[in-house]
Amino acid sequence: MNRREMLTLELREDIGAAILELMKEKPLEKITIDEISSLANVGRATFYRQFKSKQEAISYKLSRDFLKFEQERNISFETTPPPEYTKAFFEFIYSLREINQLLIDNDCRHCIVDAIRYSFANINDRSNTREFYRDHFRAYGLLGIVDGWIESEYDLSINKISELAVEYFYKI
Repeated sequence: MNRREMLTLELREDIGAAILELMKEKPLEKITIDEISSLANVGRATFYRQFKSKQEAISYKLSRDFLKFEQERNISFETTPPPEYTKAFFEFIYSLREINQLLIDNDCRHCIVDAIRYSFANINDRSNTREFYRDHFRAYGLLGIVDGWIESEYDLSINKISELAVEYFYKI
């Protein structure tokens, strides 16, 4: 990755982070592009070049955070045993409790599923129909579990919710 691409990734993350920070103060619908741009230290045009919407920026930020989480723990969906990977995934979700609540309060649950979808390598690759639909199935199934867990205020431990997810996904 060249320097320009790295700067673009950083700008995109800064924009998403700015939105999440502003959401702590007021609802997403009341946050302006000017406020986001100012906090992210970018121009309005940069925001619109990078994203179609505030929600897209949030989803991007969450997916990048998850990618960093995977890299820090040296795990990946393809190579890490399912129980270990699933537990790490739910540890990540649990670490985002405050953000998850902000998203729910702002009717942005779909940002969570979009971030999950982006984390699947083949989610937008239609060349392999089987993998394309399998990844969509997993992403939305995982969202269902995550959504229920968030809604129940994380009533199950990370270990228990991970065990359930592995059971559901690998016995189908």
